[in-house]
Amino acid sequence: MITNENMLNMLKELDREFPNGFGLREGLRIDAIDLKDNYDDDIDFDEELLDELRIYYKNKTILIKRYDRDNWEIEDEDYLKFEDFREIGKILSIVMKHISRIELD
Repeated sequence: MITNENMLNMLKELDREFPNGFGLREGLRIDAIDLKDNYDDDIDFDEELLDELRIYYKNKTILIKRYDRDNWEIEDEDYLKFEDFREIGKILSIVMKHISRIELD
């Protein structure tokens, strides 16, 4: 169970914006991983050590990886359909808004 405040708020907002496609439902899922390789549902996960987010959307994977405190790389592991860019942009906007609130170590 996720206990980190910013991650919980991010998931709640994504669930509101994408009510038919989040969590265990088909469509949208996010995994957060910290610098110690703990996943967001791990009791030892520390959002201040956030290292990577994997966004799974419509059978596509988008990776957001931290290089240092303020530098991130976003890459897709699949080809994206043009019609998905609007929704992916919205997802990234929500995700990055909440990440920016985390006091990263």
